[in-house]
Amino acid sequence: MIASIFKPSKINGVKMYKKIKKIKLDDRIIIEIIGTDTKDFLQPLITNNIDLVSSKKSIYAALLSPQGKYIFDFFIFENSINGHLSIDCAKNRCAELLEKLNIYKLRYKINFNINNNISIFSIYGTDYSELELNLKEVSLEGSTEKINNNIILVDPRNKKLGLRIYSDLSSPIEGFNKIPDGEKSDLDYIRIELSVPNPDLDLEIEKSFLIENNFEFINAIDFKKGCYVGQENTARQKYRGTAKKKLFLIRIIGNDIINGTKIYYNERVVGTMRSSCKDIGLATIRTDFYEEYKNTNIKIKVLNSELKLL
Repeated sequence: MIASIFKPSKINGVKMYKKIKKIKLDDRIIIEIIGTDTKDFLQPLITNNIDLVSSKKSIYAALLSPQGKYIFDFFIFENSINGHLSIDCAKNRCAELLEKLNIYKLRYKINFNINNNISIFSIYGTDYSELELNLKEVSLEGSTEKINNNIILVDPRNKKLGLRIYSDLSSPIEGFNKIPDGEKSDLDYIRIELSVPNPDLDLEIEKSFLIENNFEFINAIDFKKGCYVGQENTARQKYRGTAKKKLFLIRIIGNDIINGTKIYYNERVVGTMRSSCKDIGLATIRTDFYEEYKNTNIKIKVLNSELKLL
């Protein structure tokens, strides 16, 4: 059990949370998949193993092109009310995802429904004991618990990204509104520091490969599950080491660098700037260049700033 109730500590008789904060993820939305064939439908499509999903376990996965290039990513968890599966996806691409899923629907006994009654939050911080959590389970990515009609899960990508909360507006969790609001930039900094990609910022649709963008390190790919759309190229890059570029953590010295800016060294392109926050960022860099210079102190000049490989 992850949590039974949100109970903040008391200071001078007033309940307060001191070491955790929450952010409402207004850019996310829930698609419910309803029907008896839900898992049979998803298993040959997505990069992760849908059989892992249960009332106690959630996953992160991607949907690829037949060539193995990124199209969509999402979280999948079991619905707290009826046991159907729910997809947490980017709101601005929800219609595209539904269109793609309907192409694959064929004769599967399933239907799709957008659930606008669920608010999605991220909770991050340094001490989850304020939530009366079972620390053993909080150490496991994807651990999931239900409270009334709400879902709490440890971020499946990396536990250091905190918790994702799916809050049912009809039955909110007691004490949840007492958690102070945080800043999105705080969560971005944690994500970048962990080299976790934000596909909206770090990947290019139908151009990027998962192995080039650290998806194998964020529990998004099951290499033992068997076939899925794009599996052949993904496995080839994994086992043959054919990826010529990868997403790396860098230090930014100076001004912000716009996402998409080309990175040059000795007049040749060695990479492309991706997402950044404050003094760190992610950049797609040629693997041969990175291996040659990663242990040096070289600083790469980019416009009015410098980059340092970390």
